Amino acid sequence: MHDLLNVIFLAVVQGLTEFLPVSSSGHLVIAQRLLGINSPGITLEVWLHIGTLISIFIFYRSVILDLIRGVFKLERKSLLMAGAILVSMIPAAVFYFFSHTFVDEIYESPHLTGGFLVFTGVVLIGLRWVRSVEGDVTIPRAIVTGLAQALALFPGVSRSGMTISAARASGISPVKAAEFSFLMVIPLLIGAAIMDLMKVDSSAKSLCPAILFFGVVVSAVVGFFALTALVRLLKDGRFWMFGIYCVFAGVLTFILL
Repeated sequence: MHDLLNVIFLAVVQGLTEFLPVSSSGHLVIAQRLLGINSPGITLEVWLHIGTLISIFIFYRSVILDLIRGVFKLERKSLLMAGAILVSMIPAAVFYFFSHTFVDEIYESPHLTGGFLVFTGVVLIGLRWVRSVEGDVTIPRAIVTGLAQALALFPGVSRSGMTISAARASGISPVKAAEFSFLMVIPLLIGAAIMDLMKVDSSAKSLCPAILFFGVVVSAVVGFFALTALVRLLKDGRFWMFGIYCVFAGVLTFILL
């Protein structure tokens, strides 16, 4: 029962913070430290990410299917989007390859996590003054967004917050910025899940399959509703308000930890 409650809590945190611009990795680090919850291994984290990946597929199912059909039909618009997604992956992949050891060590420091949360908050608040435009995704804009995604490897830096802010600042419309932000992370999440599962020691203690499955379901359901709320807030121009929360959470982390 204790393991089940831990999984439910972490799945809710993951589902909410993976999409809302408040940093899922940062909140998992802080939540585990504040409440004394020890994540039962990398396997759980991988499955919770798979849960939120499922919610992306469900929410953007028509967009993804249209993109796949368009690529096979060699449609220019779909090929351009596929190329933009591939280009956007490069900065994060290269950065992680050369600095993953350093990044992994930062996860042990709640104070640095708090500092990165404040950084995320400042960026989001600055988005309030970005002029609303209706631009499309282009290769140069994809590169800018990809560079922002690389920063999200640090705990406390929100991936969705950084990528959507960069996409908006580079001239992509609010709704398309959110769409591209979550399409571009699909290949990275799949690749990261495969790599992490390969690292798992088969002799290590693991949660039972039923609890892992429950965690996937909870993170997927919560993630879907969080993604729905995020797109609505972007349309209403209130996305930047998450920055206030991030600054508050970052400062509170310094005080409590």
